[in-house]
Amino acid sequence: MQQPAAILAAWRRRGLSQFAAWAGSGAGAWSDARTRARWPVPMDFVRLGRALALGLMAERERWALWAPVGFGFGIVVYFALPREPSPLLLAVLALGVAGAVGAAGKRRSGLGRLGWLALAFCLAGFAAAQLRTLSVDAPVLPRASVYTVEGTIRTAEPRASGQRLLLEDLVIERIDRQSTPERVRLTIRAMDPPLLPGQRIAVRARLQPPSGALIPGGFDFAQRAFFEQLGGVGFAYGYPELLGGAPGLGTRPVANLRYAIAQRAESVIGGAEGAVAAALLTGLRASIPQDVWRHMQVAGLAHLLAISGLHMTLVAGTVFVSCRFLFSLFPALALRIVPKKPAACVALVAAFAYLLLAGATVPTQRAFMMAGVALIAVLVDRNPLSLRLLAYAALAVLVMMPESLLGPSFQMSFAAVVGLIAFYEWHRRQRRQTPPEADRFVLRSVVGLYFLGILLTTLIASVATTPFAAYHFQRIATYGALANLVAVPLTAFWIMPTGLLAVILMPFGLDALALTLMGQGIGIVLVIAAFMTDLPGAAIDITPWPPAALLLMVAGMLWLCLWQTRWRRWGFVLIAAGILVTLLARPADLLIDRRGDFIAFRVDRGEAHLLERNRDNWLRRQMLQGAGVAEGLPFATRDDGRLRCDPLGCVIDTGGRRPLAISLTAEAVADDCRAAAFVVILAGPETCPDGTPSLGSRALWRTAGAAFWLNGETVRISRVSDLNGQRPWTR
Repeated sequence: MQQPAAILAAWRRRGLSQFAAWAGSGAGAWSDARTRARWPVPMDFVRLGRALALGLMAERERWALWAPVGFGFGIVVYFALPREPSPLLLAVLALGVAGAVGAAGKRRSGLGRLGWLALAFCLAGFAAAQLRTLSVDAPVLPRASVYTVEGTIRTAEPRASGQRLLLEDLVIERIDRQSTPERVRLTIRAMDPPLLPGQRIAVRARLQPPSGALIPGGFDFAQRAFFEQLGGVGFAYGYPELLGGAPGLGTRPVANLRYAIAQRAESVIGGAEGAVAAALLTGLRASIPQDVWRHMQVAGLAHLLAISGLHMTLVAGTVFVSCRFLFSLFPALALRIVPKKPAACVALVAAFAYLLLAGATVPTQRAFMMAGVALIAVLVDRNPLSLRLLAYAALAVLVMMPESLLGPSFQMSFAAVVGLIAFYEWHRRQRRQTPPEADRFVLRSVVGLYFLGILLTTLIASVATTPFAAYHFQRIATYGALANLVAVPLTAFWIMPTGLLAVILMPFGLDALALTLMGQGIGIVLVIAAFMTDLPGAAIDITPWPPAALLLMVAGMLWLCLWQTRWRRWGFVLIAAGILVTLLARPADLLIDRRGDFIAFRVDRGEAHLLERNRDNWLRRQMLQGAGVAEGLPFATRDDGRLRCDPLGCVIDTGGRRPLAISLTAEAVADDCRAAAFVVILAGPETCPDGTPSLGSRALWRTAGAAFWLNGETVRISRVSDLNGQRPWTR
């Protein structure tokens, strides 16, 4: 098989027609004569298809990198369906995958084989997503109410005012066994001694089904809860009754060890630093103060608070380097066994222990798979930092947890790693083409410039993850690269090594000094986050993007990073198209939740009014995020007349002769219907008596929330229920 560079050189040297015959049967099929005979289409399209075929043949060695992309495409198609497909479709998909693979094996043409394999991976991704949905399907609470709940504690996370418990093996009053959820999560007040995993309790609690997206395109908690088999959330009244397990003694060693380590870190370090240390060591983040969360998010450092690929790599890497150094100190061992291989085995065990200690959550499992693939590559003498191994890791994650593809954790982690590996692959190729004299000059000029590499790595990772952060969180950290330039090295060389040392020394009671040092490092990171937050323009709040914008950007990034030849530059065109879609997309003017408790009216970029008829901090944040602002102005009459309010309701200028009215009381409905082009009725009748277009409170509840675009006399509505469709997590 010729190398891509050699193939392209031959293309330029021999001419296009000779190259087509020389490159192989897959590309040779695109000769002019055959093309004219078989495809009576304009020659511009023929030349475009021929160029595409030649490019694909030149990149044949990189085809394997697109396997998880095809698999992921099938997953995206599954989740984009408006209705749940029949389970019988799985048999059809299995036959389709087998048929596509068989057809690929019979094809002599390389391009034909590529097409059939691409179809097989797409069908397999669709089938994996549907099979995962069927396997985790579990009952959900039928309605919000107060229940007496009996269950076994699976996890117990400490919080500032109590604990957050995940219960399983449930018995819930007034609900039969077949309709009982697999798990519920509730918050209780602080107890002494605290509850531990494995204990069985009974408690009176207010529970409700997990809520879906509150606005069109918003975060769908019900979907995530479905795949976690979480059938209800709420809070407890009073203190639970302990039914099984002694006070202060749990029955699950690993879970209890997590709690003990978190408690030890918080008691020795104290304050917000102790809460962050507990999160880094055990994944228990519930006790982190809200102001710390906000500072870390605005500064672009929130990824440091969640155990991800960075933390798993730091733990495995620290153990690997330390063990390799120790093994090399013994010549008798080092001369017989390559030290890196036993070091990789020990690092793999350490990574697995960290996985268990962190609760084996979905992001942690994904991080362990990535680290495990790299360590196994070391054992078999392969390059652990290659796109091919990363593709295998991504494919393994998607096979086990297809739903993770939709989450920001998976997307941002793999985007950062793909960007870094692709850049350094390009850098190695450039160095091979650099004259020796220039290469020595470059090496001399960068000796000792460690922070240049850190800055470059941070910049690449920040650029690669920015589109996903903007899409999912509607916020761009302006100084994120600068903050990470300091915080990431601190985490890598100070915080995590001292934390790992503290965990090792805890059984001997010698961990206090290591924890103190860890807390001091965390304190510096928190100071940096607070400083960056106070800078002007620290974060840019944006309105939600259409999904097409992110898909175009992702396609462009993949095209740019996974190919090697010059045609990869077309990825910039796709990225530019995605940016153009975001600029042309018009955000909603008005957002209303399903109960009508929160109404957000977007006036201009960075300015919105918020009407709050109830207190719900989480819902308030979601509405502000949907409006693309950090804080909302109160719903009150504006000087420019675009918004006018009184105790009966509000009127919003639509740019036409008649406004949009929001009736807060039944007395205002009649007048609003006569004067407005559209009326949102939150109290009183469901419709206008005179036939004016309207949306009543019951209809609003059925829509699960709505967004409005005001265009003069025309009001366009997007409903959450229409976007969610009829899926198992929307019932």
